[in-house]
Amino acid sequence: MTRIQLVTLAATMVAFAAPEAIAQSKMTVRPESKVTLAGSSNVHDWACNSSTLNATIELDSNYATKPLSSIARPITKVVVNIPVKTLKCGHGKMDDNMYKALKADEFPEIRYVLGEYEVNATETSADKFSALTTGEITVAGKTITTKIPITAIRKEGGSMIGEGTARLLISDFGIKPPVAMLGTLRTRNEITVTFNVLLDKATVVALTER
Repeated sequence: MTRIQLVTLAATMVAFAAPEAIAQSKMTVRPESKVTLAGSSNVHDWACNSSTLNATIELDSNYATKPLSSIARPITKVVVNIPVKTLKCGHGKMDDNMYKALKADEFPEIRYVLGEYEVNATETSADKFSALTTGEITVAGKTITTKIPITAIRKEGGSMIGEGTARLLISDFGIKPPVAMLGTLRTRNEITVTFNVLLDKATVVALTER
């Protein structure tokens, strides 16, 4: 076999062995998006909000042109980082207590990475889909796996609205529920994380490996 034939054969083998590549649509997060952490104490309920989401979100390249019900995995990638100190509770002292509890100086970001999900076919249509997602949330350096039900709606022009709610325990992240006022105010362990994310279509990411 000649050198040219060997090179041709090697190239052919690599081509067949390589994972299939697909194009994906990348989305940008609009500033109106919001994440809320809410809970209660023995004194009052509380809520802290952030509109700063540093996110990488990619959708199937057919997202803009095909019914969502015909796409097996409309969302292909989600990675979100929220700077802890962008969370505001409406009270400076409470903000400081939360930053301390979340170890914001040592771990300045809350991170979420989407893993797998199951689409709920009965609640999915041409321009809407619902799914039960499994992903990893990292808070104060501790990562846990959690399930979050989400709903996403495709709007005119290819933009998207995504919503979801997760119920978590502060102690799951190795954090003691904060106390204040010399211990007379005690935060309860349960918290609810709610997100409302508005996405605009950006560019096409070429040949992302499946």
